[in-house]
Amino acid sequence: MKMKTWKHTALSLVAAGLIVSGTGLGQAESASAQSNPNASYDAQATPSAWNKVPYAKPVWTADLDKLTMDNSYQPPVVTIGGAFYLIKGGVLQARSLDTGKLLWSFGSKLQAGSIQALDNRLYISGQDGAVYQLDAKKGTSKRIYQANKKSAFGQFKVEGNTLYYASSLGLAAVNLASGQEKWRNTDVNGIPMKVGNKLLVHAMESGAITVTTTYAIDEANGKTFWRLPGSHSNLLKIEGEKLYFVNDWPKSDTTKFLVDLDIVDLNSGRVLETKSFVPVKQGEDPMYQYASNFAIDGNDVYVGTKDNEVFKYNLHADPAAVKAEIFQDDGAWIAGPYNGKLIYKNRDNIGLHARKLFDKSYVYFQGLDNPASRVDLIGSGLYVGQTDGEIYALNVATGKALFRYQTEARSYAPFIVAGSKLLVQAEGKLYAFALPAELRKPVSSNGPGTGAFVKAQANLTVNGKAKAFEPSMVTANNRMLVPLRFLVNEIGAKTGYNAQTKQVTVTYRDRSFTLTEGAAFAQATDGSGQTPLTFAPVVLSGSLYVPVSDIGKLLGIQVAWNAGTRTVEVSTTS
Repeated sequence: MKMKTWKHTALSLVAAGLIVSGTGLGQAESASAQSNPNASYDAQATPSAWNKVPYAKPVWTADLDKLTMDNSYQPPVVTIGGAFYLIKGGVLQARSLDTGKLLWSFGSKLQAGSIQALDNRLYISGQDGAVYQLDAKKGTSKRIYQANKKSAFGQFKVEGNTLYYASSLGLAAVNLASGQEKWRNTDVNGIPMKVGNKLLVHAMESGAITVTTTYAIDEANGKTFWRLPGSHSNLLKIEGEKLYFVNDWPKSDTTKFLVDLDIVDLNSGRVLETKSFVPVKQGEDPMYQYASNFAIDGNDVYVGTKDNEVFKYNLHADPAAVKAEIFQDDGAWIAGPYNGKLIYKNRDNIGLHARKLFDKSYVYFQGLDNPASRVDLIGSGLYVGQTDGEIYALNVATGKALFRYQTEARSYAPFIVAGSKLLVQAEGKLYAFALPAELRKPVSSNGPGTGAFVKAQANLTVNGKAKAFEPSMVTANNRMLVPLRFLVNEIGAKTGYNAQTKQVTVTYRDRSFTLTEGAAFAQATDGSGQTPLTFAPVVLSGSLYVPVSDIGKLLGIQVAWNAGTRTVEVSTTS
């Protein structure tokens, strides 16, 4: 039975306790909870008939391994070209994406979830520690490695010409061509991530407290370069030879910020700098204040709190000079930024909505009427699996639901878009749906649904002389933005562009500063500090635009907007 939206009303509860069942012939043999005070509850759920999202039919279905109490993991299927691959009952199956029909099969007692694809080849492992390479089209195979039979919990990764095999005996690097081990490191037993000439491996270690750390290993010989001290979980950003880690050392009553981000040198493992975000609230115990979510998107940092606030910082801004932008919502932030939006659960946990980063306006996602068990954002699509078994395919830009389907599941593997198909794995069943064309389009952070920059008809005067904007001004969220280069050239300022840092430097009289797209501050080139902007500069059609209200402050000139004549009036004289 589906659970629909709950609307709690005191009136319905009171009424349930006051209604008395009628009396008459035939009533003696029946009973009703309404005959007793406060013995009923009506959630006032919306009728299912109100949901007008159309149902889709699967193009085909396929059986997967059933989930058990001991194993509830749903390994995602792997796709290459017109085929997909899965392991069922220990046997590798290759099936057609168009029809779902079996193309070929291989092996027995294979390790579930071990399929990897690289250059039209498949790599899988057996429960005995053997690793096989297969031709993805033909299914022809060869064994390329045999792990020590004494090793436990084996997992592997193929990168370039090397197989990395991690087990209880450590991390081994194996030459793909010969199958011979090149080296083995016993400090770690996890799968590595390659950064430069180093392999980064996360590890969880127990002592007085349990910590999460990272080892850096020499790709050539397997020797350990360094171990990151303290406790650091997520590696959120790599910037050249700088690694950005979340410091998750346990909080204390002296904690000052919700999030500390340590910037680590790739070569030495030394913490170069710590950036801190969201001061703890005074009067509340710091140990009970925490970040509910944390993300880095480019140079933008997002911190969610237990009070459903989201703080947006620029990674390179000085928090003392440039204040965080705050999004306050009734729901919990669960995903994004994506397509210029933050995705939230609704306050009652029924359905989702989004807030545009551009102007904080709302986008509501149609049809969702139960708690979300899984949400995936792929291209222009937002895909949701609900706890009542329904799955939805929605347009992330508009919130429109294109279709839904009823499964018998409560949990799901990640949704997969493969060509014109949407693959849904739902507790022992795989469904393929035809994907509408609008959901197959790529998504843009500045595209439809993220906000609007509209050309504005406006005039310009510089010291009383009329000029023509080229390119034109634009409006955005009740702000007027001007093309920076054109305006500063008209007053005789000099500009320079650094392609490596993507910064524009403006020099006028005794003032010199840099601007960066997406950063809501100007940086003085002499290092004297940062000046906050009312709106971050944006590049449109190759031109950098800045708010007209900010440009005068930065240049030390008078810039005014005359709404009556729709003219930007610039005066460079005191």
